[in-house]
Amino acid sequence: MVVNELLDRIRNRIDDDQVTDVKLLEIAQTVSDRVCLRLGTDEVPSLFNSIVVDASVKLYRRTYYEGISSEGDDGITTAFVNDILSEYTEEFNEYKQSHPSGVIKFL
Repeated sequence: MVVNELLDRIRNRIDDDQVTDVKLLEIAQTVSDRVCLRLGTDEVPSLFNSIVVDASVKLYRRTYYEGISSEGDDGITTAFVNDILSEYTEEFNEYKQSHPSGVIKFL
């Protein structure tokens, strides 16, 4: 995905005119790197662009709440998962099963 398209998709979901492209790019790169690590690839497959966008928005929204696992105030509770990508584990596993890593095993 072209970087500008990625930033546009993330910006469309974030209601904050003050956020800079530099910050969004850093967040998107962090998410992309972690997606690649989960998949064992050098580049994010195009099928995972929506996951990069979705996880980038989630990461941005928790910027000022980093590390909170649970917080309550007058009936409003805030809780974050430790791993933003954990909800996509099934997609990662399906991709890895259908796209072998190319490792040759000798018997």
